[in-house]
Amino acid sequence: MLYPFMHHCRRVLWAAVAALCMMEIGQADIGPILITPLDQGDRPVFETGDVAAGEYTGSRETIAAEELQQAGTTLAEIAATETGVQFRQSGGLGSFSTVTLRGSSAQQVNVYLDGVLLNEAAGGGVNLSDIELLDASQVDIYRGVVPVQLGNSAIGGAINITTLRAGDRSSTRLLAGAGSFGSSRFSAAWSGPVSGWSTDQLVATFSHRQADNDFGFLFDNGTPLNAQDDTRQRRNNSQTTTSSALLKSSHALRRFGKLENALQLFSRDQGLVDWRNSSAANATLDTDNVQWRSTLRAGARPGGWATLWDINTNSKAETYDDSDGQIGLGQQRIRSSTRSSGIRLYREKVLADRTLSITAKARLETLSSRDLLGNTSQTRARRQQLDGAVQYNRALDKEKTRANAGLFVTVLDDSYNILNLASARQHFTDSAVTPQLGVGHTLNDSWSVRANLSSQSRAPSFYELFGSRGFFEGNPDLEVERATNLDLAINWQSDVRSKRDYSLETVLFLGSRRDLITRVYDARGVGRSDNISRATVAGIELDGLADFGNGFSINANLTLQDARNRSSIRGFNGKQLPGEAQIAGVIQSNWRNDQWRLQYEASFASDRYYDAVNLLAAEDQLVHSISVSRSWKDWRLQLELNNLTDEVYEDFNGFPKPGRAGFITFYYQPKTGN
Repeated sequence: MLYPFMHHCRRVLWAAVAALCMMEIGQADIGPILITPLDQGDRPVFETGDVAAGEYTGSRETIAAEELQQAGTTLAEIAATETGVQFRQSGGLGSFSTVTLRGSSAQQVNVYLDGVLLNEAAGGGVNLSDIELLDASQVDIYRGVVPVQLGNSAIGGAINITTLRAGDRSSTRLLAGAGSFGSSRFSAAWSGPVSGWSTDQLVATFSHRQADNDFGFLFDNGTPLNAQDDTRQRRNNSQTTTSSALLKSSHALRRFGKLENALQLFSRDQGLVDWRNSSAANATLDTDNVQWRSTLRAGARPGGWATLWDINTNSKAETYDDSDGQIGLGQQRIRSSTRSSGIRLYREKVLADRTLSITAKARLETLSSRDLLGNTSQTRARRQQLDGAVQYNRALDKEKTRANAGLFVTVLDDSYNILNLASARQHFTDSAVTPQLGVGHTLNDSWSVRANLSSQSRAPSFYELFGSRGFFEGNPDLEVERATNLDLAINWQSDVRSKRDYSLETVLFLGSRRDLITRVYDARGVGRSDNISRATVAGIELDGLADFGNGFSINANLTLQDARNRSSIRGFNGKQLPGEAQIAGVIQSNWRNDQWRLQYEASFASDRYYDAVNLLAAEDQLVHSISVSRSWKDWRLQLELNNLTDEVYEDFNGFPKPGRAGFITFYYQPKTGN
């Protein structure tokens, strides 16, 4: 019943987009932007290419810089405290971690760094443990529809990480901390104006993190039904060491706007555990990454266009070393190299009651891997992709209503040569046109509603097509995923004139997936990606805030969702899609004054499965954490105690996360610059 309804919605969407886009965008001087401005937090200014809050009709969460500076957490864990976001982590601190939105997979969530897409054609989802939080001034989470400024549609949504922007005054940040499992961290950042150089402003950061991750857990010896052979052990070969640096300069050009150049370096050495937790385990994964991007922003003249040009290049090298064949299907030592380069053009014309936005992107990505044990080339792959997006946004009904129509176009061309898969297809092309329509209406000072209808697609990654690492095999016959999503939001907030602030938002979402790619495991535990002919996702998101005006506040969110397989295969039909909890939520209480801040947090998740046939049920999770911080002028001391009840959970079957952990962190940030 859901599938015909969503098919009808897609036809309505196409008709509505065509009707709204036919409206003429008249010529007039630029007047005031009739939208509610976004609270910019640490951002110095709102710049061309940023997403205006009043023009986005989807569900958006913004994480400010202060919330990102927590010692014992990754970006994935912090993001998971927001409504509708779930995260998965493969082990201890610094291990592989991803987030999902509304029943999606990690690969269906686009992650951007300053508007540059981090998702690779190689696949696997973006590892959010690689993001250095001190570099970020703000993180925006978009559930459902993706803003046209980012230029790509996505089935689950998008996350955009905005790095530090230099202001008119210099700013220094220092962070040093240590904690459980041999963890330590040091970060330093400086930003501000400079003189005597060929640049006006500069941002420079450096960070180093490491952890032994030798936490204790109950090892079931591979026999979960037999408690007699269970033993308490320490995690072996789970250590991580990460270093990163960012150097960003900006220079005002007299006639052409502002030019910004950024160089980002990242290096990680990580041990890989085997299912036996052997003390002799020595498998490793080493990663080195270099990214450079150059952005030119030009403001609009009266009646004209504001423009952003972005050129970026990225080079990543990974060495997967399992020479002893401890964790995979045999001895492997594979060197992989991924290179990508792209260019983006964004233009917008803002008039008194309407905005026209256009994005065009081109990207080339190559992947090559070599078996260092056999000294043979295993894989050579290339993806060329063109993306275009246009959106028309207009204020109606005396500015109480905003409607927008958008269109995303994607054309890609793949070619690959895979050792031992000579019979597999060597070439793949696909194109997709995916519209989206949104409307927001303000009923009065307290009530507002929003609705969105959109279509999306995602091509299979190289890893899903022919990857072979550890317990995973590729499937060269995969098809492109297609989706249609619908959501409706109702928002209430208290009188803004009151010292107390209360708000409640309810979002209903509904989605249809076709040829959904999911991972299926055989009796040996070997995973392989397959297409599901149909799947449906439906749910409700609740988000509430109560700020009592005396320093004490409570905020909570709850997500109830049903992500169900609707394929014709009897063993899978009607089963829950793996990985996503059907019930998830977070409760936070905060008290603060000028010197102290206390926070308690409880997060929970239940009704989740590891596998597509729902035979392997994940344990329900309930995690309690507290933190307290004390400030003295330019200094702040923070103590954190995570997972108070010392529960050990597994987001990935056979890969436990740490139990109770404590961290102490010192921050230094002068209140005023020079």
